[in-house]
Formats: sequence, C-alpha cells, structure tokens
Amino acid sequence: MNPSDVVVTGIGMVTPLGATAAATGEAWRAGRCASRRTLPELAGTPMADAEAAVLPAFDARARLGGRRMLKFMSDAAVLGCLAAREASEGAALKQRFRPERVGLFAGTGLASSRFEDLAPTLRESIDETGQFSWRLAGERGLPATNPLLAFKLLANMPPCLVSILECAKGANLILTPWEGQTGAAIEQAWRAVAGGEVDAALAGAADYPAYPATVFHLRDRQALRDGEYAAPGAAYVVLERAESAARDGHRVHARLAAVEVAATDGPMHDPLAEQMGRTFAAAPAILLALACQEPRGTLCLCGVDRHEFRAEVKEPR
Repeated sequence: MNPSDVVVTGIGMVTPLGATAAATGEAWRAGRCASRRTLPELAGTPMADAEAAVLPAFDARARLGGRRMLKFMSDAAVLGCLAAREASEGAALKQRFRPERVGLFAGTGLASSRFEDLAPTLRESIDETGQFSWRLAGERGLPATNPLLAFKLLANMPPCLVSILECAKGANLILTPWEGQTGAAIEQAWRAVAGGEVDAALAGAADYPAYPATVFHLRDRQALRDGEYAAPGAAYVVLERAESAARDGHRVHARLAAVEVAATDGPMHDPLAEQMGRTFAAAPAILLALACQEPRGTLCLCGVDRHEFRAEVKEPR
C-alpha cells in the first residue's frame, strides 16, 4: 500500500480556541487568540506573572455519556477522551471497523495534578520544621491519599481510557512527554495503516501543562520562554486507507502524504504558540487536525525535545 493513500476521516479537538474541532478551526482561521489568566498559586513568587490559557466551557458528562468513568479521569484524560470521541464519531469508527483492527497511537504529557488532589498527601508529609519528609510521606502521606489519585497521575491513563471508550483493541503505541514523541506516535500510526497492520488508527495526544507546578517546572527549565504561556489541549484524528473510505462512501477530510520525525539542532518552533499557547505533547496532533480542515501543504514543528515533526497534508484525491 502506498503511504500517500492514508486519509483522515475523523477529527476531534478541545483547545483554548474551542471545545470542538469546528469551533477551534473557525477561531484559528479568524485569527482569534486564547483567553489566559495568571495562576493564583504562584502569586508572591518570582513566577507571579506566569500565565496559562483558559479552556472554553464544555459538558464532559453529556459528551462522554455518564459520569462513572469521569471519576478516574485527570484533566488531560477528559480532554483526550472528548477529542477522541469526536474523531471516532466523525469517522463512524465503531460501526465500520472491528475493534481488534483499530489501533491507538498517542502522546501524553507530563504527569501532574490539581493541588487540591495532592493536598492531603502533602499536609501529612510535612515535618515539624516545615520541610517535606519522605519518611512521613510513607508513614502518613500515602495512607491519606485518595486511591483514585493513581489513575489521575499515571501518564499513560489518558490514552488507556481512550482505548476503553472507543474500543480500540488493535496495535497501540504510547509515548511521553514532549512534542517529538507525539509526532513519532502519529508517524507510526500512519505507517501501521499504510502497511495493513491495522485497518484504522486513532492518533493524537492530550496534555494539560497549565497546573501551577507544571508551569513552574516549564519556566524553570526554559521550556516556556518569555512571553509564552502554557495551554491545555487535545486532538485526535482517525486514519484509514483511501480504499476503505471509498468502499463505505465516507467523507475524507484530507490525505496524509508523508510524516517524518527527526532530531535537529534547530531552535524550538511551535506555529500554535502565538494564538493558542504552548500545548506541548498535544501540539503536533492539534496542528495536524487544523491542517486537515484546510489541507495546506507541509507542517513543521520543533519541540522541547529538539525533534522536528513534519507532515504533508493534501487534498483528497
């Protein structure tokens, strides 16, 4: 199979520009920028000016169907599952393909959490001098921890939950935590579909780098440069071969003619940063999803890990 015959039949996004692919694409093409705010937890610190993008309102319970699974979900998992659901429904993935022939290839960002989720553990781990104590963390901190917190902290849980909700039981690859790893996941999805390893693939990423501790870490290691701000976001696309889309008479958004990830000595470059903020692991997937709405040649992004993601997006044949 010619790799250039891989097509995109489903697109899903949740970003600071919109809670759906259509809303994000419309805002992007109109040149609108994300709303942002400073983080109150960092007030009074040298990073008091650090900002993060604000997501639009959405009803995760209504879009994902119930609340039972939501209690296991981190913020990143919610975003990823919403984006994957939109892409899956757009491609009629469950109706058209056997679960064992649907692959999942995803990137996921840094493990972190809301402060209120970690507060009970931290309070019990502080000694009489006000310092964090690993001994107390073991003796008192862990017993005070909500058992469900592990599901929210594990970096691979967002794609795990996507696979459960969308019945993707075929080949899978999960990489973390930067842009190049998500680019590599998308490349492997493209190759798996082209080579017949799977009949269809969900490919994408979700990241939530807007927690105060994460922003502090990103600024400290200069992954967030002056004037840049962190942004939560997620995007997934459904890839399949052109012949299956033609067989089913299904709409094709774009043709993915080439995907490549390579190490580079070049500077970081994120085309999304000015309008949307830095979504890190989610950035390649969001960039690809936007391009599939208006196929426009070669995409290029160089992330924190100094790996360049390139994809050639073309009009359907």
